[in-house]
Amino acid sequence: MTPPSVEPGAELEPVSRVVTLEDMLLFEPEGEKNIHTDDEVARAAGLPAAIAAGVQFMSYIFDMLHREYGFQSVEGTVLDVRVREPVFAGDTVTARGRVTEVQADGSGRRVSLEVWCETQRGGHVIAGTAQVPVAGGEAGGVT
Repeated sequence: MTPPSVEPGAELEPVSRVVTLEDMLLFEPEGEKNIHTDDEVARAAGLPAAIAAGVQFMSYIFDMLHREYGFQSVEGTVLDVRVREPVFAGDTVTARGRVTEVQADGSGRRVSLEVWCETQRGGHVIAGTAQVPVAGGEAGGVT
């Protein structure tokens, strides 16, 4: 098993997903019609089609962090991101991350990262930072 990335500059293994309308519906209350679930409502709001909710991409970032740092990363992770561009059904979204700093505290270490999602069109559709608790001092040689 590969140790998790904790060295500044290290890039995490990206996570890519093709966004479908069915997936978009999972992030909204069942039966609700809004800009995230219905093309007509979205067009009435001035959008070309329904757009995926930002929490959908946050889930891709959490998936990437979980794959890299394990289950202990779920509790205590702080994610601070902003949605920048709309995403539509059929878009491919890729979550990416880069380690910026490692800090030691009384309970272990925290890894700071730049995190973002991009589509096949380029640009960041969501971007920000994450602070992830990392157990132990063995990974990556950082103590």
